[in-house]
Amino acid sequence: MYFNGVIGLYVAYGISAFLLCKYAKAKPSYSEEMQMPVAVINAEHYEELKKQLGLSKEIKNYRCLEVAEAYDENEYDEWASQLRLGSQSFRPTGDS
Repeated sequence: MYFNGVIGLYVAYGISAFLLCKYAKAKPSYSEEMQMPVAVINAEHYEELKKQLGLSKEIKNYRCLEVAEAYDENEYDEWASQLRLGSQSFRPTGDS
């Protein structure tokens, strides 16, 4: 995920957005411009998630957290489709 200093939020895209929504109370949406899901969390939630999962890489504003489990491609596809259609009520399983 990436830290956007202008708005003070961490932003994840695609599968990273999906996983972020599984582990945190992220705000998902669908970016028409990027043609993929996007999710954001604030700095406080990022710090909690970093303690829970661990940080595997940090380069400038890019952060990579350690996620050990594999994700279900069908569940991701369904989630992304729901977001694309405008529904934010569908949450990946494992949501905290």
